[in-house]
Amino acid sequence: MGVMALRALVFLVLLGPWAAGAQTPDEPTQRCTRRISQTLGIGYRASLQSLAGATPQSRVRTWLESRDAIATFAGFINARFSPAPGANLAEEGVAAAVRFIVTNKKPWRELFIGRYKINHTNNLITEDPTAPALGYFGSVGWQKRYLGNAPDGLMLTAAYRTMQNTVGLKLLPSAENGEGDVTATGRERAECRGCHFDSPYALDYVARLLPRKVGTGGGARPEKVPVTAQTVFNGVQVRDHEHLVEVLVSSDAFLFRTCRLAFEFVYGRPESACEAAMFDRCVDAFARTGMIQDALASYLEDPQYCEAVP
Repeated sequence: MGVMALRALVFLVLLGPWAAGAQTPDEPTQRCTRRISQTLGIGYRASLQSLAGATPQSRVRTWLESRDAIATFAGFINARFSPAPGANLAEEGVAAAVRFIVTNKKPWRELFIGRYKINHTNNLITEDPTAPALGYFGSVGWQKRYLGNAPDGLMLTAAYRTMQNTVGLKLLPSAENGEGDVTATGRERAECRGCHFDSPYALDYVARLLPRKVGTGGGARPEKVPVTAQTVFNGVQVRDHEHLVEVLVSSDAFLFRTCRLAFEFVYGRPESACEAAMFDRCVDAFARTGMIQDALASYLEDPQYCEAVP
C-alpha cells in the first residue's frame, strides 16, 4: 500500500461514521462533548461518535453508567472522604463501595447504611442481610484505618470521618493544645472541649457509639462494645452506631453535602452564592430520588454547563 493510500485509510478511520456522509457535529456540540467527557473521564472521540444526532447533554445519563465514568467518580469520592491514599487495599474500601453502589443503581445513602461486606483481599463487595447497616463504616479495614490514638480507646478519628463523609463536617485540631494531650483530661481543656464536648457534633459523645480500639501497635483492632444512648445534634438521642449513621443520612445536611460533592465533581470547584438556584435544583432532584446520578445530572444537563464552555 502506498503512503498516500495509507494516509487516506488512517484519515477515514479517525473520521469514523462522518466519513460515510454523516454531518460532522458543530463546534458547540464538540465543545460540550469534550467538556462532559473530560469531567466523566470517558473518551472524547467515542462519546462524540455515539451522539448519532443527539445532543451531548441528552446522553449524560447513559455516559454516567459507563465503567470509566463510575471509576472516575469513585476516585473523586475516595479522595474527598480520605485524608490521604490508603496504606493497603484494605484501607481503600470507599472507592470499591462507591463503584458497587453506582453500578448497581442503589440509593446513595446505601453507601453509608447498606448491608454488605467488603472482601479486603480484593475489595469485592457482596450484599449480606446479616451485616450491620453501616455501609463501608462497618468494614474492619475502614475502622482499623481510623482507630485513632486516644488512650481510652475512643475511636475519635472514625467518629470525625463518619460525620465528615456524610454531612461534610470540618474540624481542625486546636493549635493551642501544644502538649498534644489526647487523654480524656486533655480533651476537656478549654481549647479542645468545644469540638469534643460542647458542639452539636461532639466527637467524644459520637465516638461512644462506635466500637472501641483495643490492643496496641500492629495488634490494635476495633472491637464492638455495649453502648449507651448519647444526646448529640442539638438534642437528638442516638441509640447506637447504626442509628447514628441513619440520623446523619436522614438530615438536610446530608442532602447539601451530596450536592456540594456533585457540584465540585462536575465543575472542579466549590459552588458560589450566585449559583444558589442551580444548587437548589440539585437538592430537589436528589431529595426526590436519593440517587447520586440525579444529583450529577442536574448539573451536567443544565444549559449553563455547556453554555459556559469557551
